[in-house]
Amino acid sequence: MGVFSAEMLKSLMKEGGLEVEYNIKKLEKELLSKVDTTSQKELEKVNRYINLIRIYYELDKSIETDGAVVVTENGSQKFTKTNPAIQEKNRINTSLLSIERSFIFKGENDKQDGSDLI
Repeated sequence: MGVFSAEMLKSLMKEGGLEVEYNIKKLEKELLSKVDTTSQKELEKVNRYINLIRIYYELDKSIETDGAVVVTENGSQKFTKTNPAIQEKNRINTSLLSIERSFIFKGENDKQDGSDLI
């Protein structure tokens, strides 16, 4: 398919030129099929990951509705600031990446020595 910039992908998606099939339930099933489902620790990580994914996309909706910049009124003062949802998305993204690195997928070496971390 090739490499697209974020702007190109967004444009293609709006124009209907790119079909994106994304489903949280499918993601959850995919993760559960790749982890040891007898491990409470791995199940908890999958649940936490899915919960954060849901929140992440709810924040997207908020940003879409309210915009990237919001107006805040404090009494007679009125000022604009970056939508706080953007900062929260960044925090959640960091947590998601951390959980992703901690998954132990079936067939992978169960010993994690941290050699992939810098």
